[in-house]
Amino acid sequence: MSSRDSLLKTTKELLWDRGYDALSPRTIQAESGTGQGSFYHHFRGKEDLARHAVNEVSKEMREALQSLFATDKKPMDRIRDYLLNSRAGLRGCRLGKLAQEEAVVGNSLIHPIAEYFSYLEEILVRTLEQAKQEGELEQDIAVEALVAMIASVVQGGYVLSRARQNPQQMDMAVNGAWDLLERMKRRPSDDV
Repeated sequence: MSSRDSLLKTTKELLWDRGYDALSPRTIQAESGTGQGSFYHHFRGKEDLARHAVNEVSKEMREALQSLFATDKKPMDRIRDYLLNSRAGLRGCRLGKLAQEEAVVGNSLIHPIAEYFSYLEEILVRTLEQAKQEGELEQDIAVEALVAMIASVVQGGYVLSRARQNPQQMDMAVNGAWDLLERMKRRPSDDV
């Protein structure tokens, strides 16, 4: 692995574990096994390295979403798969955690984070609109509001899991959301 790749891989992990504020070039160098020369050869500083790392994380997470939703399953089954997908509740969302830091909101790191959440919203809207077209959901359901609820449940599940140090909080949140969505599904008897 090149020194650049090692720096990026280490930074992605440290951002997830510690956040941006607690990140230091010295820690990144020590954890990655690279020297100061390599660090500054590849990156202008902490923010530049973090921006590259967050861009990679955002891309990886968008690709994972695309894979999850690119199936022949019915739309609501894809929504269920997204909600019930295994998550590291105690570690938190790789990007959602960073959006809580003031230093991140005020610099270039917020852009790839916002890009991921926009992509998540787009894919959920598209899937739920398809569910309406295929008769899985009632026509009068406000898709954008439903999407905001789904994204908020997942992010809130991370927060509750971390706050209570209980990964089952995530499970309860997403299972509760899926239960509500199941109740919103259109039943064949609804046509009568």
